[in-house]
Amino acid sequence: MSIRSVGVAVKRGSEQGYAIARELLVYGKELGLDMLIDEEVVEDVNWSNTFRLGIDPVDVVIVIGGNGTLCRTLHRLGDMVVPIMTVRMGRRGFLLDVPPSEARDRLRDLVEGRYTIVEYMRLRVTIESKEVILPLALNDVVIQSWGPSRTKVVKMDVYADEDMLYSIDGDGVIVSTPLGSSAYALAAGGPLVDTDLESLVVVPLAPLQFNAKPVVLSPKRVVRIYIAMESGPAACVVDGQSIELLKPGDVVKVYKAEKPAKIIRFARVNTYARLRHTL
Repeated sequence: MSIRSVGVAVKRGSEQGYAIARELLVYGKELGLDMLIDEEVVEDVNWSNTFRLGIDPVDVVIVIGGNGTLCRTLHRLGDMVVPIMTVRMGRRGFLLDVPPSEARDRLRDLVEGRYTIVEYMRLRVTIESKEVILPLALNDVVIQSWGPSRTKVVKMDVYADEDMLYSIDGDGVIVSTPLGSSAYALAAGGPLVDTDLESLVVVPLAPLQFNAKPVVLSPKRVVRIYIAMESGPAACVVDGQSIELLKPGDVVKVYKAEKPAKIIRFARVNTYARLRHTL
């Protein structure tokens, strides 16, 4: 892959992130790259060349921040698939692998072709009664109780294609990717699934029914969640960020997206060692 233009997206409000961004912008320009800063933070970083995520094409996007910054960047990219180099800030940036001290060296590796691109499955989610466009999920789609106190349970029927998985009352249900199986789904009692194994991981959240257990489905399956007419308030939350309120009778459909996320790696990622370090 020939790399000429690189966009930089950084966690808003992070002075450390802004400093790393400035350093990479200057160094990338020295390497002969067309370096651009996300227009959302141009005033904080003070760089003249900007780009708009999801609108202006670039060859690579560098994300500086944590897991939330990576997910938000992917959401803003929409259906535009751009390889992403990640710079990790903090200890718990599980999805990001380049420490700030190595960022300049890895940018040179990028220019000189010393990297691989790893594809991660994502999820597409639609709500059948609405024309709203929700972002592709890197980690998970969560149907959960909503409202100031969240005291009322969500009543729902969950299907895989035409097969009923559950008819449950509880706090909700998680549908995660293999990558997302190490996040909220794992904390809720779901299994850890190897990221090389494409699948949909379905994990009920605090169900009243004892027999409602997590299941791992083929990526060919389509999960449908039917919100019962007598259900309490609920919402659909994508990667913990994008929220769409639901009403009784709504049907949420979750399935494998046709476009994966492409993450640039400079070394083999040992998922299990990283989990031991971060959890």
